[in-house]
Amino acid sequence: MRRTFLNLIVLTALVALPATALAQFGHPMKGQWSGQWGKDSQRLLIDIDWDGKDLVGAINPGANAAKITSSTITYTDAPAGKWNVKLTAEGTQDGKPVKIQVDGTLENIGAYYRVYHGTWTQNGVKGEFTVTRN
Repeated sequence: MRRTFLNLIVLTALVALPATALAQFGHPMKGQWSGQWGKDSQRLLIDIDWDGKDLVGAINPGANAAKITSSTITYTDAPAGKWNVKLTAEGTQDGKPVKIQVDGTLENIGAYYRVYHGTWTQNGVKGEFTVTRN
């Protein structure tokens, strides 16, 4: 009887652990995001990580990537609340400095495919943006 009870505990643990591992995504902004911004629908790829204190990463990773230099997140306590996320990035394009300000709202926080959208400002040019977590 004792052996059957121990086997039941082991079986329960083996079934429960993968389910809990799948439920944990980490920081809601962490991951790769793709979408577009502006009237010309310029392609975007944003790679975001969480260093335990700030969001870090790059916009359009590659030779001309813009490094995220600062981030601010404000949110409500409501379970279905939205997060306001501001990012600042700096990089170069064609040898010239590029400054990017991103002011958006994160939605579908509990879902794997989250949506981040709002206003994108790049070197003084403003446009709407929408990216989805890949």
